[in-house]
Amino acid sequence: MPAAESATRQPHTPSNASRLGLHGAFWTRAVLVLMRWLPMWLAAALACPVTLVIYVLAVPQREALRRNLEALVPDGSGGSCMAGYRVFLQFALTYLDRLWHLHFGREITWDIQGKAEFDRLRAEPGGALVFTVHSGNYDIGASLFARKFGRVIHTVRMPEITPGMQELREGELREQEKKEPFLRIHYNAPGSHLGMELIRLLNAGEVVCVQGDRVLGDVAPTHEDIAGLRYEIPRGPLVLAEITGVPCYPVFLKRLGRLRYGIEIGDAFHSGGSRPKAAQLAPKWVAVMHDFLQRHWDQWFVFEPLVTKVPA
Repeated sequence: MPAAESATRQPHTPSNASRLGLHGAFWTRAVLVLMRWLPMWLAAALACPVTLVIYVLAVPQREALRRNLEALVPDGSGGSCMAGYRVFLQFALTYLDRLWHLHFGREITWDIQGKAEFDRLRAEPGGALVFTVHSGNYDIGASLFARKFGRVIHTVRMPEITPGMQELREGELREQEKKEPFLRIHYNAPGSHLGMELIRLLNAGEVVCVQGDRVLGDVAPTHEDIAGLRYEIPRGPLVLAEITGVPCYPVFLKRLGRLRYGIEIGDAFHSGGSRPKAAQLAPKWVAVMHDFLQRHWDQWFVFEPLVTKVPA
């Protein structure tokens, strides 16, 4: 792995990183205390200068994001400081929405784009894979989707980087599962053999949601080219589809405003009933993902170098 890439890619197992670092739970707990006293409009306004400070200090994440945006943004402005700050700010506002929803019971309004596809996914007689990316907020999206879906949906998460944040997240998600009886959350921890469990669930007719855009730690990558860009994506979700032969649907979450989100559901890029190779599924998935990211690059919250221009 190149040195520049290894410097920005974070190992995804809980570590003893400083509790005051960007990945520690201290800052989230401090924000929660402030949110108990601040009106929502003021908390959202303060996110702008605070995000600017974080943007200046988070050098590895900022540089990785800049590399992604230089390749991804259609008009060529992705290398600008404003483009990077825009992504950081969207992430901050989404994070505030998450805290308001999970800790203070604020309701989220949402729109479904692709109602017919949503109904087809819900009516699938057997298992199905839902492919998504790190846009909007995964926890909000899982909660909203499970509430409307009416079938059990299993979501996959990576462990947090620090023990403190992992403890905080597990507490939040336990409460979330209590409120959403159709939601099941699984951690892809080292040595957990989660892949075998997901295969069992899919073969048993369950719906599993996976993130198909981010390669971290020991996750096996694969590469796919489209429109002059080269994406590095995780191979595991594609292998799940290859082994089980279940239908594969793309689902994307986007933030439309404070506590307001949209969910885009597309046609299945694999209709099921056959078992194509992962290498055959990769270009289909990347084509759908690329289309969404071209339109909503400011909501792609990955801070590792995952997309580059194909050398001429």
